[in-house]
Amino acid sequence: MTEPGTTLERTLRPGRSESAGAQRPYRKLAYGPGEPRLRREELAPSPPAGAGPGSSLLRLAHVTDFQVADVQSPARFEFCERLRGLSGSENYVPACRPQESMAPHAVAAMVRTLNSLPPSAETGAELDLALCTGDTLDNAQQNELGWSVAILAGGVAALGSGGPGYEGVQSIGWEPALYWSPEPGPDPYKERFGYPSRPGLLGEALGPLGSPGLAVPWLACFGNHDGLALGTAIATPAYEQVLLGALKPVDLPPGLDPMALIEAFISHPELLLAGHSRPVRPDAERRSVARRELVSALLAAGGRPAGHGYSKENLERGTAYAVYDLDGPVPLRVVLLDTVDLDGGFQGSIGLRQLRWLEERLSEAHSRAYDAAGRLVGTGGADRLIVLASHHGLASMVNGREDPGGLETDHPRVLARELEELLHRFPNVVLWLNGHRHRNEVRPRPDPSGRSGGFWEVSTAALADWPCQGRLVELTCDAEGGLTILSTMLDSAVPPDPAEAAGEGADTVVQLAAFHRELASNDPFSGAGTGGEGTPGDRNVALRVPAPFPLR
Repeated sequence: MTEPGTTLERTLRPGRSESAGAQRPYRKLAYGPGEPRLRREELAPSPPAGAGPGSSLLRLAHVTDFQVADVQSPARFEFCERLRGLSGSENYVPACRPQESMAPHAVAAMVRTLNSLPPSAETGAELDLALCTGDTLDNAQQNELGWSVAILAGGVAALGSGGPGYEGVQSIGWEPALYWSPEPGPDPYKERFGYPSRPGLLGEALGPLGSPGLAVPWLACFGNHDGLALGTAIATPAYEQVLLGALKPVDLPPGLDPMALIEAFISHPELLLAGHSRPVRPDAERRSVARRELVSALLAAGGRPAGHGYSKENLERGTAYAVYDLDGPVPLRVVLLDTVDLDGGFQGSIGLRQLRWLEERLSEAHSRAYDAAGRLVGTGGADRLIVLASHHGLASMVNGREDPGGLETDHPRVLARELEELLHRFPNVVLWLNGHRHRNEVRPRPDPSGRSGGFWEVSTAALADWPCQGRLVELTCDAEGGLTILSTMLDSAVPPDPAEAAGEGADTVVQLAAFHRELASNDPFSGAGTGGEGTPGDRNVALRVPAPFPLR
């Protein structure tokens, strides 16, 4: 591992061309200059010139969208990559990433980075908390869940599945030839994009991976890939039969038009699993999981706090929403929302029961709030600053799907407008952290009525895809009692060039995490320059927000 540092000090960017492809070159990564912090004042003006950052109220790390995948699973839909560019293809892709076998190593490297992170340069505060906002898994499987928990909580993730040796679409000779294979031989990624050969990579990547686990308390949200096949479809008995079976479909069924069957696929994913198959070794640990299994795994996981945000009540009720309170000079409440509709669809929403629960939890953390008629009323609660965490953000809260064959029990579904209206009734909500869209984005959410000061919505890019980063978020209070949220992008502390981590005695986690990031940066569909980085105003920023109650 290299010394951990933030992107205020140095950044990563594509460097020299390593090899030519017919359409674009394959580039190594290199360090560039640091990126200064921008001040954003859409919700409140900056403090007077010369004022210091003040004191830290909460310093947390936000990481999201790990997409830890069983890359040998029979019931993955890699062949849907041939649908890219078609209208509606977002329901099916991405279905395969060149770097996906090394996603666990990228997560483990970020865990190590967070564990060795120095204090905040501005306030001197240590890290208080880590927030993982969903899509920890890729295909909602039990073995993926076990691997992810072992990496986050500490333990050994036995990453192989099936039998000895890799069986999957990245093998040379598997058809159709849509994928990158690390072994020597022609494939479209080598020919079109200059991707390298790396013999033996898949065997190395699928070996046991040891992780110390996060040293700070960590909380986890539920994401669509944590409970739905391909992050969008309901696991039916027919789908489960393929998932646990000994045949892997490798192409679309002949004559089938997937773009005409999007709704049918969500309810019956097995429709796309009736094409040409190849034999693979079955594995009972590939069984599907959903909300209850994730909560159960977190309740049993090591590390702090017990349950990682959840309680036995969540398990009994089949819910994945909860609160986590931090008591200090200024008390805070972290609210974990469950934005997954288990009736299918990759976009988000919450149910009406959850909305009512949320209103009660917000009221508890306010001394005064606005009622549904717009009147400011006393609540009997005690003021806390409120940070929301969820997988989906407002732009993705558009899924009102209900399916009698689904697993969702919280109906009707509540979408973005109604949820945002509720939040603006509670001025202590200052920040909402989420993922899902695999891009860095920071948006002010002012109250249209002008009653409250609004809040900032901060989305962080996926660890699975370029730029493969986390985000440090620090709530600070200045001498005048003003509130500033500091956002700083964080790269894993691994070298930009995997070759720097190679050689005798090389650390496999460091080497494969570095190669994961390099491959991700070169991905023609989600790599460097395709938008995941966001703009400078979406990365290292100081976000002013009116203090909703006296902080000093």
